[in-house]
Amino acid sequence: MNILLDTNIIIPLEDTSRVLDSSFAELRKLSAEQSHCLYIHPMQLEDINRDKNQERRGIVLSRLKQYSQIENPPVLSSRECHKLGLSQSNDNDKVDNNVLFALYRGAAHLLVTNDEGIHRKATKIGLQDKVYRLEQFLLLLRRYTTVPFSFDYTGVKERFLYEIDKNQPFFESLRQSYDDFDKWFQKCAADKRKCWCIEDGTGNIVAVCIYKHEQDAQLTDNGEVIPGRILKLCTFKVDIKARGKKLGERLLYIAFDYCVKNKLDWVYLHTFGEEQKTLVGLCLDYGFYCLGKYKQDDVYIKPMKLMDDDCGSLDSLIRYYPYFKDNESVQKFIIPIRPQYHEDLFPDFSSMKGSLFEKDQSLYSCQGNTIKKAYLCHSKIKTIRKGDIILFYRSKDRKSIQCMGIVEDVLFSENIDEVFPAIAKRTVYSYSDLLKILEKKTLVILFRYIALDKEISYQQIAKAKVEGYIQSIRKIDNQQYSALIHEN
Repeated sequence: MNILLDTNIIIPLEDTSRVLDSSFAELRKLSAEQSHCLYIHPMQLEDINRDKNQERRGIVLSRLKQYSQIENPPVLSSRECHKLGLSQSNDNDKVDNNVLFALYRGAAHLLVTNDEGIHRKATKIGLQDKVYRLEQFLLLLRRYTTVPFSFDYTGVKERFLYEIDKNQPFFESLRQSYDDFDKWFQKCAADKRKCWCIEDGTGNIVAVCIYKHEQDAQLTDNGEVIPGRILKLCTFKVDIKARGKKLGERLLYIAFDYCVKNKLDWVYLHTFGEEQKTLVGLCLDYGFYCLGKYKQDDVYIKPMKLMDDDCGSLDSLIRYYPYFKDNESVQKFIIPIRPQYHEDLFPDFSSMKGSLFEKDQSLYSCQGNTIKKAYLCHSKIKTIRKGDIILFYRSKDRKSIQCMGIVEDVLFSENIDEVFPAIAKRTVYSYSDLLKILEKKTLVILFRYIALDKEISYQQIAKAKVEGYIQSIRKIDNQQYSALIHEN
């Protein structure tokens, strides 16, 4: 693959005046071993030349010759900048925008950056799946190797805080970041507050979300009251050793599901400091926005209802997930899926549900934790597009529908360098497995997962006038869809 590195990756990678962080060392080692080509954008030289540390600037510039430069990169015009909705008020913006534009035009397969501004811009122009933080990129590189991607954590449990030992190492960073954390935790325990948590095989916590109900609350320093029933995610943390398992996404999914079932109007949380940038990125991807400040914290909030606006079905889903638009303007499809793939993608409806081992996530793959998923097949259908609704029909055994998705993007390709970066954050396919699948043209559907309240049986499907065997992807009309979803 052709990997474009942002300036904030290049400078620490090439600054010989300090000890090289192990993450950057691993990036270089694995990229070389796997023959990926590391690129820089010519305009990044301007960024480096603005470094006021003259010695470091000289060292980094002297070492840039070992990288390939994007040859004749596309230049972002004012017209194109306006069309994409990008702001460009200073030199840094200009460099960032042109780096993103090179990715947008296909000059590289993906971009590695820890710049949150670039991540926000990438989301705005639909490139978020091709822009990786360093930590995410290392997880991707590790999956190119033959080492299995292990998932050895037990399931999500709801617990009272008094059931949990707050002195375990997991809570140490919270204790250092918050004054009187122990006192606060003890008070919450005495108030019989609950949390969702994930433990490792020894009973130690590796991810937690402590939550609280509020009503008509003032959430920021400006005193504005947010009306309605509100869920506060007081503490939301995934152990750094458990990153890449999609545990944060799983906890967020549970919080959304809780809000829907309890008819809550809003969900919000506080973030602070550099270490929570990953959490901010996750929240922005699911419709949270910054409401304002509460003391030193940023307050991110998300509406838990579908509001009437003019945005398209996909934009609406991102903003209001798990609510979505399904009017006549949205295409609908039924996709047959074999039981083994259904088990892997949708563990909430797996054969393990209700069994003694239901909470044991070591029996599931990490793609079962994701909200953003990928489905691959060799169908030749080319009419599926962004914003469409897809219903997954579990064939062979149950012959029913329990899961659906809203399409984020569609690829039709046999190019491993195009497909792998697009699905790597969503699936557990290894590089070698994917090579076998891509021996012929493959339809790749990237979608956001929605669970249905009730299982739609084969008899109900037939009653909705979806006739015959469902052996390939089939488009249905709005009347058939309404009979399946709304009437059932």
